[in-house]
Amino acid sequence: MNKILKGCAGCLGILIASILALFVGLYIYNEWIWEEWPTERVERITGVKVPEFDIIERHEGNRHIPGDYLDILIIEFESLPSDELFDEIDKIIASNNTSWRKDGNKYHFSVVWGNGYPTPKGEREEADGIFHITLTKGEKKGEWATRA
Repeated sequence: MNKILKGCAGCLGILIASILALFVGLYIYNEWIWEEWPTERVERITGVKVPEFDIIERHEGNRHIPGDYLDILIIEFESLPSDELFDEIDKIIASNNTSWRKDGNKYHFSVVWGNGYPTPKGEREEADGIFHITLTKGEKKGEWATRA
């Protein structure tokens, strides 16, 4: 009888640990992986005002451990980004103090934070992140890679 009670207690412990792991996993999934990216957040990080956009495709990166991934998101702006936007980015690039760069008619912004790198204004200090966005002059679609 004593062996049966010990066996039941062990099974109960495994069940409780499994349920706890499930809840922790769901929390990580919601907080880290599917974090929202409203236009205001993109503007705050990049320093430029962008048109409203929708995420039209999401390509999930490999997830080996929590936080170890890089998703690729395809976005489509509601309106064609203006020439004024790209003129503003050109001025920022000319200042030589920016994370923006230009390659032909493609504009790239990249920033990494955490692990000793400064956190962009408004982002969580305790979270590591990567944000890279590519805009192409004359196109409504853009692409970004993110882990934040």
